[in-house]
Amino acid sequence: MTRGRDDGETPTGLDPTEALLRAITTSVADALYVVDQDERILYTNPAGLSILGYPDYKELLGRVSHDTIHFKHADGSPFPAEDCPLLEPKRGGGMVRVEDDHFIRRDGSFVPVAYSSAPVQLSGGIGAVVAFRELTERLRLEASARMSEVERARAEELEASRARIAEAADAAAQQIERDLHDGAQQRLGAVLVRLELVRNLLESDPKEAARLLQRTQVELEDGLRELRELTRGIRPAILRERGLEAAIRALAIRAPIEVVLHVDEVGQLPAPVESTVYFVTAEALSNVARHSRASHATVALKRGPHEITVTIRDDGHGDVDERRGSGITGLRDRVEAAGGTFSASSTPGEGSVVSAQLPLEMPLRPS
Repeated sequence: MTRGRDDGETPTGLDPTEALLRAITTSVADALYVVDQDERILYTNPAGLSILGYPDYKELLGRVSHDTIHFKHADGSPFPAEDCPLLEPKRGGGMVRVEDDHFIRRDGSFVPVAYSSAPVQLSGGIGAVVAFRELTERLRLEASARMSEVERARAEELEASRARIAEAADAAAQQIERDLHDGAQQRLGAVLVRLELVRNLLESDPKEAARLLQRTQVELEDGLRELRELTRGIRPAILRERGLEAAIRALAIRAPIEVVLHVDEVGQLPAPVESTVYFVTAEALSNVARHSRASHATVALKRGPHEITVTIRDDGHGDVDERRGSGITGLRDRVEAAGGTFSASSTPGEGSVVSAQLPLEMPLRPS
């Protein structure tokens, strides 16, 4: 086997073609190595030695290329020589380019590389010249770029999370506002209606006026207690303590007009469903008492397999109009936010109907 010096000078005893090839590969900056017709390493230039971790090309001289730098996969499993594309050109194929592979360094570690391998005619037959470059820095930069993408994604998620928190806080504030409007405020509105009745009865029927006044005082105390609860975002106590059926019956009893109930035994329901049904009923009855000039109303509460429906009817003059105020619009918003459906209709001279249907399982808010 021909040997030469490693100082970059052309060694003696070489075929002129091999000597020229050796001189070229020694002088270029790219990593190169050459194998002979027997797939043994003939020469490795200084750049190649540096990448592969060898201090002297003589350590590689004469070694079988595949068995030295390409004999196993990155996961440690064997890499059969017949499957290796590296020396395909010298076996009769054309040039091969591989953009993502690895070589095995002197210390057994892997080094990521891209390479091209091309056939070359040597004095003893066809060999191959392999040009390769290390990918460590490129992969590091790519990993850094990916990390930057991850960091950007995390920053975007943090921003989105803060937006969701702000949205949730705003939604909670709006919910409390609706609870105040649809619950305690409606109760206090009923108190005002009763006080008007008391004033009208003071001269004609003072005993009835006194009775109504006493009842109104109790109603006012209950309203103040509910107001205090709602300002803390708490559901009305009767819902929490006695359930939806009892709460609906209490609304009917407190109403200043006659209210007929048709209430199913609805059992235990999710708290948001109970609250929504309760406040729809409270707002609708308050509107009937204040605006419809009705003599009576009916409240029907019916539970189905997957939903619960509340319907409030009155015999008033029938002028429900969402455009004239926020009450009905607020109820629609409340019901639709809970994943339900809402309707309000009226016929002049025949009364109005307000209805809400809610699923028994509340939908999740989008994230």
